[in-house]
Amino acid sequence: MKNELNELLQEGYQAEKEFIATLSDEERNADGNFEHWTAKDTLAHNSYWRKHHAEDILAVLAGESPIQTDDDQINEGIYSQHKDQSWDEIDTLAKISLERMGAALAALSEGDLQRSDFYPWEQGRPLWREIVGNIYIHPILHLSDWHIKRDNATRAAEMYQEMTGQLTSLDDSPDWRGTIRYNNACSFSLLGDKEKAISELREALKLNPGLTEWSQQDPDFEPIRGEAGYKAIYE
Repeated sequence: MKNELNELLQEGYQAEKEFIATLSDEERNADGNFEHWTAKDTLAHNSYWRKHHAEDILAVLAGESPIQTDDDQINEGIYSQHKDQSWDEIDTLAKISLERMGAALAALSEGDLQRSDFYPWEQGRPLWREIVGNIYIHPILHLSDWHIKRDNATRAAEMYQEMTGQLTSLDDSPDWRGTIRYNNACSFSLLGDKEKAISELREALKLNPGLTEWSQQDPDFEPIRGEAGYKAIYE
């Protein structure tokens, strides 16, 4: 599992580098606000949380107790802290976050990665799942959301499909397979394949009912929200 996580850490970072390479000068220099992040704001956000999670892991291993935070409040602070920084400064933050997470993964044992009590808020999930969420799923979702908001649903769907390919082999448990199928449903919805999106979402929620509440708010399902098949899932 440590090898898999190190590969995903690099994959997530590489996805960000490729994202930067595709930006136009206008997109690189755009102004935003907390409700409408620029590309630079998105990368700063991803980098902050990657580093923050690494520091939490290292703190627990040192015998300290991390405090669960109010993410919404912290996100606003992240935006304010980094919104006026240059691209070079954000690039430095990204590299530091990559190094710190690499150090955290190196310090963890395979047993640590399977612990469901590493953090008091784990709710029965093994630590490796939270790490995957932080180093790979979280950045990919933000990058794909950036594309969606700029009417490039095709690229967002491609990113979901790439993510599915990376995550499928990690676990065979029902709730993890549900997570994978949920990502598939998002991809099909964005691509306009409503029938497949609804079918995948239905199966995803059977396997992982914990995703039900978010699925009713997830913007990826706006293209199918009015469909009878979508509504029938929740009846």
